[in-house]
Amino acid sequence: MSAEYFSIDDQIKASYQSASQVETQARQLEARIAKIDGTKNLLPARRYGQPVDMAKIRSNLTLTSLIAQDCAELAHFCGIDPGIRHRIDEEKEARAMAAQALQMRTERLRESNERAAKVREQQLISGINPMTGRYF
Repeated sequence: MSAEYFSIDDQIKASYQSASQVETQARQLEARIAKIDGTKNLLPARRYGQPVDMAKIRSNLTLTSLIAQDCAELAHFCGIDPGIRHRIDEEKEARAMAAQALQMRTERLRESNERAAKVREQQLISGINPMTGRYF
């Protein structure tokens, strides 16, 4: 056998091993992404030995959003802005604070309305018209 024959066999073997390594990494990444609820059916199709197409992942807004909401590290690995997760957390906190402020304002208005109702009741008892402030 000639040296060229071994050379091509070595190249074939190296090519297959390389494709196997890429396939293993791609499957691991797909499995990691598939752990996120709703992402399994959104993963882009690929051929054996080909890496996961990050551009296709980034072009799918739903998949991008789900990844970004789940894990900033995975988002960064996929080339997705990991700041999205931080902004989502900040927005949740802002909404919670706004809801709390609204609840406090509502409580103050309720108390104010109760006081005004008591004043009107007292005025009616004492014979004062609550609309005009004059005695009947």
